[in-house]
Amino acid sequence: MKAIIFNSGIGSRMRPFTNENPKCLIKPNEKTILGHEIENLLHYGIKDIIITVGPFEEKIKKFMKDNFPEVNATYVKNPKYESTNCIYSMWLTRHLINDDILWMHGDMVFEKELLGKLLNTKHESCALVNNKIELPKKDFKGLVKDNLIKKIGVDIFGEGAFFLAPVYKFSKDDFMLLLKEIAKFVENGNVNVYAENAFNNISDKIKLYPVYYADEFCMEIDDFEDFEIARDYFRNKN
Repeated sequence: MKAIIFNSGIGSRMRPFTNENPKCLIKPNEKTILGHEIENLLHYGIKDIIITVGPFEEKIKKFMKDNFPEVNATYVKNPKYESTNCIYSMWLTRHLINDDILWMHGDMVFEKELLGKLLNTKHESCALVNNKIELPKKDFKGLVKDNLIKKIGVDIFGEGAFFLAPVYKFSKDDFMLLLKEIAKFVENGNVNVYAENAFNNISDKIKLYPVYYADEFCMEIDDFEDFEIARDYFRNKN
């Protein structure tokens, strides 16, 4: 199994920090966001990791070399990071896909047990879903119907909509289907959207199951408000 982490965005909502640094090197506690994600992957023996990069790629590479030399890291540069979203970064990884995939956004901080839930489920393709908390306004949600995730996005509300953490497990076959749909978006110049938009077009072809959790800590750090929430969590935990 390989992992893909998106770290090719500019992180505009975290300026001025991201004027000189990638968002993934922010420290909500003594560890960076990227450090949290890598440690979680290594805990489950996943060392083959694709990291998409944009601005400050050398800082990410140095961080990985200094802190995680045991990782077999492959870096994929998105040269159009200022004008594209993660769907284009995902498309750039297509030649590296030869295994099942764990795919996560690069601003996720979560307890390692959640990754274990994804890996240990019988489902070949699945995503983390919390159906107990109030729907967030700005974060990802998933529309669940007949125990399958049918749509993923920020602007999803109503019956069957739950918080969905953008941490996914995909079988190789399902991921190849997703990449084919992503290629259509790229060919049509529709590159400033999430990779999840491509999934929404073919959700009838991929059985993406929700893996439910409730109490474990899991959040995206999009802005400084999120950063403070994460920092408070780690302060109280310690």
